[in-house]
Amino acid sequence: MKNGIVIYKSKTGFSQRYAQWIASALEWEAVSLDQFDKCKISEYGLIVYGGGVYAGQIAGIGKIKRFIEQYPDKTWVVFATGATPASEGYKETVSQSNFRKGEPRPSHFYYYLAGINYEKMGPINRVLMKIFTRFTAKKQGVSVPAKVVSVDLSNPEYIEELVRYVRLKRR
Repeated sequence: MKNGIVIYKSKTGFSQRYAQWIASALEWEAVSLDQFDKCKISEYGLIVYGGGVYAGQIAGIGKIKRFIEQYPDKTWVVFATGATPASEGYKETVSQSNFRKGEPRPSHFYYYLAGINYEKMGPINRVLMKIFTRFTAKKQGVSVPAKVVSVDLSNPEYIEELVRYVRLKRR
């Protein structure tokens, strides 16, 4: 049995980048959820999954919850990436909205500040982000920026706790 694998779903590249950093640190393979063969789950004892947060939901999480339910003997770790600063309260909100009571849960959940890449977003997501930006600015009583810009706030140091956790679990 192989140690583990890192699976990810990435629309704008941030989750993929974090998945690759984690896989490199653990000397594992990182593979896109779209290309992952479910039949290979039995080869791994520990599976790390990561996806971006869109409207509060982690991309691909429905499929991962089905995997967790079908393979309860595996250790599952999930991380999410987004542009909202990584406060404890926000991490808990994302966790609770994606893993409700009675649903399959990972053994551990992490949230990483990543960023926004408007150039890689599809047109629907760009429009939704503009609406969200205007709504948030109005709610906070600030002016709407004249131009929205991409920002990269990702940092490989953020993965250290997850990597430590996984190394302890695989002993």
